[in-house]
Amino acid sequence: MKKIKYIFLLFLGLAVLFACKKEDKEPVLDMSQAVAPVLTAPASGDVFVLDKELVDSLLSTFKWNAAQYNLSDLKFTTYQLQMDFADSNFMNVKNLVSTTNTEFPVTVGELNQEVISMGAVADVPVNVEFRLYCYVNNDTEYSDLYSEVITLNITPYTDVVTYPSLWVPGDYQGWDPATASKIYDFEGDGIYTGYIYFPEDAASFEFKFTSQPDWDGTNYGYGGEGILDIDAGAGNLSVPAAGGYQIEVDVNNLTWTYLAQSWGVIGEWLAWAEDIDLEWDMANQYLFKTVEGIPAAENQRFKYRADDDWAVNLGAKDPDDGTLVQGGADIPIPQGGTITFILRFTTPEPTYEIIE
Repeated sequence: MKKIKYIFLLFLGLAVLFACKKEDKEPVLDMSQAVAPVLTAPASGDVFVLDKELVDSLLSTFKWNAAQYNLSDLKFTTYQLQMDFADSNFMNVKNLVSTTNTEFPVTVGELNQEVISMGAVADVPVNVEFRLYCYVNNDTEYSDLYSEVITLNITPYTDVVTYPSLWVPGDYQGWDPATASKIYDFEGDGIYTGYIYFPEDAASFEFKFTSQPDWDGTNYGYGGEGILDIDAGAGNLSVPAAGGYQIEVDVNNLTWTYLAQSWGVIGEWLAWAEDIDLEWDMANQYLFKTVEGIPAAENQRFKYRADDDWAVNLGAKDPDDGTLVQGGADIPIPQGGTITFILRFTTPEPTYEIIE
């Protein structure tokens, strides 16, 4: 009888063990069931002759079918619209946009800048290939897909260069992307830089980055310390206090950094010892200061410097074309009296202007 009891307990234990092993497993991403996105517009073979008179006009809207994965509860899918010259196998790929949407409107000026920055020659037609690279939940290693390639024939023009930008709406300016400060992708590599000023009277120093001058594009919010999240419900980003900041955003890796930085002018009439702080002009997006009573003197000169220190100081290029470089030459002042000094960070290298 005792033997039968032991056998019964053994079978009972095995039954429990097998029951445990049959517990449902979490669903996993099966890339063998994934379907790559498909570019549906514009059509491969379309011809675009870009016109500088229409620089801000909509040229075309890239549209695509969403990628399909076997899981339905994915947080988001990121699409990078990539471009390169035809037959180059995307060896020097450029990202035109990184977004969670399934379309991207591009203006004449934006596409012209991208094609020219790739090395295309103005007024000469060139074939450019486009494709989509996508992945889910920031997983670029195991969930990546590529679309089929389309080819467009594009004739660019030479004109004032325009750069892709991100808008920086926040509490400091009423959360209105259209009127917010901007940062720029000067190299066409998905890295945006610029200078943003947060005034003392802001209720908070919270903000986001947006890909359009509205909330309808890709919006970048808080995803952790130094990390961006493009989910619609992501929290706000912030800086610790009022003042000016050099901002850098990498939309490829969804990261960002900031560096507090105040700027001033310093010169001979100040004995090269004490700066005059610059102020922020929100409407014109530059730093400025009107200084009165500058003595008229031969070879009167000045420079811009950060944080009352010579570690970061900007002077003129040689020859002087209005562009500033680190450690550049002292800048002459035409004459004494009242002068307005202007410093801009809206170009690849900072630029300056002096107004008598």
